[in-house]
Amino acid sequence: MAIRLKQSTASQEIVLGVFVDSTDGNTQETALTINNTDIKLWKMGATTLANKNSGGATHISNGVYYCTLDATDTNTLGALIIFVHVTGALAVRVECEVVP
Repeated sequence: MAIRLKQSTASQEIVLGVFVDSTDGNTQETALTINNTDIKLWKMGATTLANKNSGGATHISNGVYYCTLDATDTNTLGALIIFVHVTGALAVRVECEVVP
């Protein structure tokens, strides 16, 4: 199920993960540095990925991180797919839907 987000609205927090070790595929990664340039966005109708506008992701617990999307990140109605692949962890994908 996709995370629903409000169009062109700041301060919308979403969860990312679980991030696990790229070597064993099991150990939870709790000390990753995830920058905004590591978080790639595909917006409905786009032909390329864009970096998250600003701010990275912060660890919550057990390999789960969160990030805050802003109005620029959520300015396009429809599907918003988020990809994160940082060194040391397997890639993570999160599906969102931007609604009016």
